[in-house]
Amino acid sequence: MAEFFNTGLSQQEFLDQYWQKKPLLIRQAFTNFKSPISPDDLAGLACEAEIESRLIEEKSQDGAWQVTNGPLSEKNFADLPETNWTMLVQDVDKHLPEIQYLLDPFRFIPDWRRDDLMISYAPEHGTVGPHTDGYDVFLLQAMGTRRWQIGNKPLHNGELISGLDLQILAEFNYDQEWELEAGDMLYLPPDFAHHGVALNDGMTFSFGFRAPSRVDLLDAVINSMLENELGKQRYSDANLTVAKHKSEIDSQAVNRLKELLHNAIDEADPILTQALGKFVTDTKSSLASIASESMSDEVSIDELEQQFAEGRILERSLYHRFAWSKNEEQGQLFMAGEAYCIDINSINNLPLLAENNEITKSDWQQLKTDPQSAELLCQLIAEGGWYWQEVSE
Repeated sequence: MAEFFNTGLSQQEFLDQYWQKKPLLIRQAFTNFKSPISPDDLAGLACEAEIESRLIEEKSQDGAWQVTNGPLSEKNFADLPETNWTMLVQDVDKHLPEIQYLLDPFRFIPDWRRDDLMISYAPEHGTVGPHTDGYDVFLLQAMGTRRWQIGNKPLHNGELISGLDLQILAEFNYDQEWELEAGDMLYLPPDFAHHGVALNDGMTFSFGFRAPSRVDLLDAVINSMLENELGKQRYSDANLTVAKHKSEIDSQAVNRLKELLHNAIDEADPILTQALGKFVTDTKSSLASIASESMSDEVSIDELEQQFAEGRILERSLYHRFAWSKNEEQGQLFMAGEAYCIDINSINNLPLLAENNEITKSDWQQLKTDPQSAELLCQLIAEGGWYWQEVSE
């Protein structure tokens, strides 16, 4: 069984003992690590209009904990003090395909659970303040040294400093403290309070794994029920008793409501996978504009055949989220919040269509033997999920 970095734990043992349970410090998770991106490279990304970025200043002329949302400018950087600030850039794994290899050690966790790789840079004393996150995160020190203070128990509904654009804890008590050097990594489950401070110029790579809230999932299920014309059963009170007060909603009424909602979930069981798949693959609003750039006109199987015959290769869009599922009756591929159904005989091609980074001529030879898979690929190309690699001159 594969080892979880160099901890002596297997990947399954990590999941059993730590995942969503307790923090774990991993010394030299990436041995002799050297950042594939420089602070200047990161600043360049932060200046691009379509890339989500922020500057956080703990001490600013305009007051404490000021946030400047990107795109950033040369003036933004020129006005910064020497210390006590942090620059953050989201979705760097999508904007820079060459760093995708950093995600490979985490692929024992389903890809649809991963949100993004956020990279931050901070000079000495730089911090975003003590806070909690509602998601799992692996914090890899990529450059410099950072001191982390963390609590040993999840903190729910901690009091925040009011009047800020940031969720910073008004009171922070820590149980453990570590200094992380390049290659060291800290895993934190959701809701564990933590506070990181740069001890010198450094970068931190944050691999975030978000999970939908109950409200998000209920909304997704309801939308799927409406699309599939389910859940039309009305509130029923055939066991009604004489009311003591004409306007009271009594406990029996609430119990009937609970039963109605439980029955609605039971009725929705056939489409729960569809609801989840569409929700977790929906394109982030901050990436929608870039994702749409790879959309194309409808293509035919004959056109695909010609392109592959010429040696062309299809590349999967990193700006689109993919997932797939199967049951005894059919398979489903999810991309960008849409569901595509295929027959049970075609499900063996779902990993190729949803997980491969490339589709080559040999892959096409496999796909085209199944007309439904080939047609699905045509649809995915038109929607921008797959696109032709540029031909080098």
